[in-house]
Amino acid sequence: MSAAETHGSLQLDKLSQLGQWIYKCGLKFNLVNTTLTAVNVQPEPDVAYLLGDRYLDFSLCIVFALLFPVIRSVLTRFVFEVSSSSAGACLPLGRRALSGRDPKKTDVAVDEKERANKLRKWNESCWKMTVYIAFTVLATAVSWGEVWFTDSRYWWLGCTRFPPCNLPVSRGVLLFYCAEAGFYLQAIHFLAVHEERRKDWHESMIHHVVTSGLLFYSYAVNFTRVGVVVILIHDVSDIFLELAKLCRYADRGDIGVLAFIVFFVSWVVCRVIIFPVFVIRSTLFEPVVLVAAYLGIEPRPHWEIFNGLLLILFVLHLYWTVLIFQVIMRQFTHGRLTDVREAGE
Repeated sequence: MSAAETHGSLQLDKLSQLGQWIYKCGLKFNLVNTTLTAVNVQPEPDVAYLLGDRYLDFSLCIVFALLFPVIRSVLTRFVFEVSSSSAGACLPLGRRALSGRDPKKTDVAVDEKERANKLRKWNESCWKMTVYIAFTVLATAVSWGEVWFTDSRYWWLGCTRFPPCNLPVSRGVLLFYCAEAGFYLQAIHFLAVHEERRKDWHESMIHHVVTSGLLFYSYAVNFTRVGVVVILIHDVSDIFLELAKLCRYADRGDIGVLAFIVFFVSWVVCRVIIFPVFVIRSTLFEPVVLVAAYLGIEPRPHWEIFNGLLLILFVLHLYWTVLIFQVIMRQFTHGRLTDVREAGE
């Protein structure tokens, strides 16, 4: 069915009671800007796919999942731990940053096990910060200048069939989605097997599994535009979290406090304000009010699935916000930043 065939009339009778209730609430509480609807926005032309099919293209995420551990190993070996000195000899950069001097001259009484554990955390945070920077740059590059980057209505407008929504997926968005999905696939393995078991390990695993589910599901039903925005507002604050942790490991509390302040502000703005007010408000109401009500598209069960996953993420955000406040309180009481998720602190 095309938008023109609706002749501007609502087709609420084709929606379930839930769909009709969503439509009425969106209008009653003025949660949707209805100056544009499916009636007056034309569908966009499709794009050519790399492998001839959008689902075959998404199989590239498996390539990224296999590639990321290799990249991580190379960066850890040659960048995070090692740099070339002026004489050309290779010295452990991570150990130098943590001890403040050449490790060959470090007091032999220093606990080697503790130093190795801190170095492992250093490498882990270096890797995560590198990935978050890369994904933030890539997400900005594929969405900058697009009308849907700032107007959430265009996450849905132009879609005339569902599922999947027949909005075009650009090659930039495709590669971004493949990279993100591949990263979280391998991240589940690393979190389960290799990374530090912190206090919020179960919550982190839930986060990784839910995020992977959101990536695969949103690509399958083609909610990729909102997906790019969701990932962007999540990754940007994580950059400063890992930077603050690196400063703490290197005993650079002055820079660490500044990085943590930036992290806290960006966390609250992006995950506690923008995410529910801009993203979840849109996913709850705009696809029904602007599109489904005019085209007679039943939102169930996809409305519950997609919004359910997003709400799980938001609950995790609130949990981690409590942990962040605990870190702030420790800063005031103990005078230093500590990670309250780590059992030894």
